[in-house]
Amino acid sequence: MKITLEEYQDEALKVLNKQIAKSKKEQRRYCCMGMLEETGEIVAEIRKAFFKGNFHEKKIDKEAITSECGDLLWYMALMCRESGINIGNIDAKVATLTCEEEREELITRGIKLGRRTGKTVQRYLQYHRGDIAKQDLETSLRKQYRSMKKLLRELNISIDDVIENNLQKIRSRYEEKREERI
Repeated sequence: MKITLEEYQDEALKVLNKQIAKSKKEQRRYCCMGMLEETGEIVAEIRKAFFKGNFHEKKIDKEAITSECGDLLWYMALMCRESGINIGNIDAKVATLTCEEEREELITRGIKLGRRTGKTVQRYLQYHRGDIAKQDLETSLRKQYRSMKKLLRELNISIDDVIENNLQKIRSRYEEKREERI
């Protein structure tokens, strides 16, 4: 069953830490740091496959990248909700690219995703200082999402797989926490 981004956002953000949820300032800090962290983890998975060295080479771990992209999407969902942006507006069709060198394309996509995350975090902070319009933040989030989808496409991972994987992880963690409190 395909889930919309709006449905994903509603389900995923049910588990937002109550302390963070109380403060808009803390939510902003949390979003910014989380997006940067998760993008770094995505880039690290690509780097490990190509640059770790003879003794540590490994194949691209699509499961790890799927999981990390889900975490990135979670922070994007929080950023959209906290800023009053309809998350459905960030979905855009990704043009099909021809690629002769998968390795080079993945490295390039990883670097672009990192650069895009930095710009999105900067726009998010500018929006909350009143320096830019909500539309400018929404455009940045749309570009962030498109950048992530292009990377996923290169790895033959669907955004639906990312969403489902992330929701399963969130539900599992939520159930574990709830059991600990009982």
